[in-house]
Amino acid sequence: MTNKEMKYILFDFDGTLIDSMPFLEKNAVTLLTRYFSYSEQEAQAKYRETTGLPFIQQMEIIAPNHTQNSTIVDEFEKMKLELIYEQHPFNDALAVLQRLKAQGYLLGISSGTIESIITTYLKKINFDLVNDILGFRPGFEKGTDHFNYVMKNHSLSQSQILFIGDSLHDAKRAKDNQITFIGRIGMFTKSHFENVIPNCTIIHELNEIFDRL
Repeated sequence: MTNKEMKYILFDFDGTLIDSMPFLEKNAVTLLTRYFSYSEQEAQAKYRETTGLPFIQQMEIIAPNHTQNSTIVDEFEKMKLELIYEQHPFNDALAVLQRLKAQGYLLGISSGTIESIITTYLKKINFDLVNDILGFRPGFEKGTDHFNYVMKNHSLSQSQILFIGDSLHDAKRAKDNQITFIGRIGMFTKSHFENVIPNCTIIHELNEIFDRL
């Protein structure tokens, strides 16, 4: 995927830069089995089918208009806030971003997590390499909103942006917005990503990015 025009690299947060997906999935499975009659395997499947979306949107897909959804979302966010700062970045994350920065790329984070949590997390680990931290708030979410923000604020075109994420919804958002995408293998395999984007470029570790640029 050699593209000399690429100027900006946008990273998903959970599961791409920090190793938080096992923690988040465990919390979601706990809540889904508590409030519904799902087995652990069913709850895991429901969570994975919708991962990549803000949890409030995941719940509306899993259990549309359910009266307990707001309670479940509140509990999930509380559980996340209590322990998210104990989740570690992937071992090569800092070095990869430092190298990309030194090569002249603009860098950003695009996440379904609220911006204040990401900002606090990055401050705690002295991680100040990104130009933009784009989190979730109503009316401004990962996908079109974040891509448009980057293009407008950095005077870029779609072809100058690369998005790296670990979920199928990340891949779909990139495809729908004509943004180049790299899938990070974690919850999903290469074949999963290729069901969304044929011949999707994938990585297993962040440092493989340099062989894809």
